[in-house]
Amino acid sequence: MKRKRSNATRQGGSIQRITSDNFCKLLVEQYPDQFARWLLGAQVGRVKVLKTELSREPIRADSAILLAESDDILHIEFQTTIRSKVPVPLRMLDYYVAFKRQSPGRRVIQVLIVLKDTGEEIPDRYVDEQTYHVYLVIKMWEVDADELLKHDGLLPLVTLCRADSGEELLETVAARIRRIESRERRREMISLSRVLAGLRYDKEMIYRILKEGDMLEESVVYQDILQKGLQQGLQQGREQGEKNLVLRQLERLLGKLPAKTRKQIEGLGLERLEALGEALIEFKSERDLANWLKQNASRR
Repeated sequence: MKRKRSNATRQGGSIQRITSDNFCKLLVEQYPDQFARWLLGAQVGRVKVLKTELSREPIRADSAILLAESDDILHIEFQTTIRSKVPVPLRMLDYYVAFKRQSPGRRVIQVLIVLKDTGEEIPDRYVDEQTYHVYLVIKMWEVDADELLKHDGLLPLVTLCRADSGEELLETVAARIRRIESRERRREMISLSRVLAGLRYDKEMIYRILKEGDMLEESVVYQDILQKGLQQGLQQGREQGEKNLVLRQLERLLGKLPAKTRKQIEGLGLERLEALGEALIEFKSERDLANWLKQNASRR
């Protein structure tokens, strides 16, 4: 008889196939000031996201933020596991040297954020004979959720914070997301929170608590729409919102899309749009998107 895995370790469905650290990169690109304030303190002023392609291929850091007032560089690297073909400490040293080569006069502050507790030892330095390099390590499962709840852009990461009850933690995130005024941003936060929560919790619990329906079903206006038989209009509005969200995420990952590609995506039904929203984070180029559309665009 197989032992049933707990909510804290089980992953389900498409959630576990998504590269979660890439979603974290998206968060940094959207909310660099909030990440800088969380990691370095409230005194952080203006910030700017830097290009992460470094001087030698294939060196590409996850995220880099220029702190405009101090002229320092904040380098953030995300990991779900420490296992890597190139050891993580050596990669952190490599990134550091590459940043210093580009900007010798700037201080480089490095933070390794580990998203999931796999029981592995997590080194905070590289040591090899006369070479000694140290960086900061943050283990998300040890972080107090209150530190991140101050920042709307960090809400998806809250799902990975320390908690006595995972259900209560997700309910706190859901309640906080419902307070966001922009419906588009609420949808985006729900989507990203689901993905990261999938590293830790069962998908049934995730979709039960982090659901878009909460934002509508509690509304008397929504109930009135249902009573008047306008479900079709509601479905069309949901489809359009999903199209806008998917297109925006694709263009952040791949750059501006050709008009033909946008037209193909706009022709997708809601089910295919949601599938594309889950698959897109694994895309490395427009070719990956084109291949996905070739296989899926004809299905509604």
